[in-house]
Amino acid sequence: MTDRFSIPIRFAAAALLVHAATGVTAYAQLDEPPSAAPVWHGQPMDQTIEPGESIAQRIPNSEERLRSATAYIGQHPDISNPMPDGSLLNIGSNVQFLPGQIFETTTYWLRICNDLGCTDSDVFTITVEEEQAAPGAPAPFQNASELGEGWWFSEWFGSFNINFFPWIFHAEHVWMFVSETSTPESVFLFDLGAGSWLFTSATTYPNLFSFGRSSWIFYFEGTTGSRQFVDLGTGEFFSIN
Repeated sequence: MTDRFSIPIRFAAAALLVHAATGVTAYAQLDEPPSAAPVWHGQPMDQTIEPGESIAQRIPNSEERLRSATAYIGQHPDISNPMPDGSLLNIGSNVQFLPGQIFETTTYWLRICNDLGCTDSDVFTITVEEEQAAPGAPAPFQNASELGEGWWFSEWFGSFNINFFPWIFHAEHVWMFVSETSTPESVFLFDLGAGSWLFTSATTYPNLFSFGRSSWIFYFEGTTGSRQFVDLGTGEFFSIN
């Protein structure tokens, strides 16, 4: 009498197999059918990235073998803009979101399906940071030309460096603080050497109003060493380091 024994092999719904030579009986089980639609065990996350950066997000779910997994661009439940195949991969009990390089802020949502239904993820956004533009000339000197390394040249105000703005380093006046209320028509500057505020504009410079003297003063442009001025109210000549 031939011995018979069973070998339970879990594949799914049972199929009886009998080996022709040995008579060994095996119960081969095929994958059990799903009992419910898939369930998300996590949600995709919002991210902020640099322009052109690639990302990968792995999101767990209840199914090892999905019938389909699709990523969509836009707001849920809009399915008019599905992403290409390969953008959402089923890996075990996870799906992996692989959108490739992203150059602009985009909203997505995901859908996973088995034979009993589909389940959608939350909407999530991948935000692409805007590239920071190089700082321009400060507003009071908006028509200045850039010289490089923080230096600018104004036809009416001369050369200055803005690396520590609102402090500027002027080629002749040295350190000056630019008031945030300044415009080309109304420039308020704190002169560190003079220890007082000055007022001028694109149309009045090198005439400046000195709040320390309560008087208009005239600056002799291009003077070397100490800066040379004349008080237009008293006629006094004076210098400031």
